[in-house]
Amino acid sequence: MPSRTLSTETPEKDVIVKPLSNFKRLSKVVRLYEPLDNHGPVPSDSPTTILICSWMNAVPKHAEYYTKKHMEMHPHARIIFVTITTKEFLMHSEPQRRADIKEVITALLARNQEDERLLVHTLSNGGARRLYGIAGAYREATGKPLPVRAFIMDSAPGIPQFRRDIRALSVPGKKLPWLLWFPFMTAIVAVTTAVYITVNWMPKWFWSELVWRPMAGVNNIDFVHKDCVKGFVYSKEDNVIDWRHVEDHADIAEKKGYKVVKKRVEGAHHVQMFRGKGGEGDYWDFVERIWRMGMESGGLIE
Repeated sequence: MPSRTLSTETPEKDVIVKPLSNFKRLSKVVRLYEPLDNHGPVPSDSPTTILICSWMNAVPKHAEYYTKKHMEMHPHARIIFVTITTKEFLMHSEPQRRADIKEVITALLARNQEDERLLVHTLSNGGARRLYGIAGAYREATGKPLPVRAFIMDSAPGIPQFRRDIRALSVPGKKLPWLLWFPFMTAIVAVTTAVYITVNWMPKWFWSELVWRPMAGVNNIDFVHKDCVKGFVYSKEDNVIDWRHVEDHADIAEKKGYKVVKKRVEGAHHVQMFRGKGGEGDYWDFVERIWRMGMESGGLIE
């Protein structure tokens, strides 16, 4: 009677793929995705580079939603993904923040700028602030504004408001145990109170680097190219950013000479505009519309 042969092979385990694993980490805050060559030549009406600046303390699995969607829409484009933390937003000086993103400038300048077509997508005040630093660093390196064809500004910008800032800054502490959560929230309330008082009651020069200079900077044609088309997507239901601040900023951009499109989404929450009325299709149609307008408006950006 033949003996029974037992398999010695180990059952295959499901491989857990970490979010953003297809990106190469260039630094603590900068990652780069390069598409495979098998996608073929880049269409002349598509972006060659997409720069995504995430919201403060963005969890990779949540931020990956945006990178994947851009990959689906523009599979030929490389993607530069930049993060920011509460500490980097509040405590770092502007020179330090620009040093943090020097790899972005290196990546942008690694290609012939005449052939580049840049799409920028920022999320919340954290993303907008990162873009301000990148644009400033690009100008320092080249003497030129960042050659953006189209700029999507999602859930931003906003001026500090006490309750909204408490909600935004308290996100990292949601899963902390009670003994750690209480001192964490005490510190958040103290910081938010200080910021609110200085921003709203002190002269603008006192807190210019944190709030006023970045807000003005992303509307400065010396930093962001004058032919850039700006698309603002926001919601009245956003409990972090006041929609009126977004519209005020968009109006200033228009007065500066930028072509501006505003999209107010019903029923959407902070950095989740794609969940509002119209859903994902409506959101990404808007992104693509702004890109098409940027291509029609900008021509060859030098």
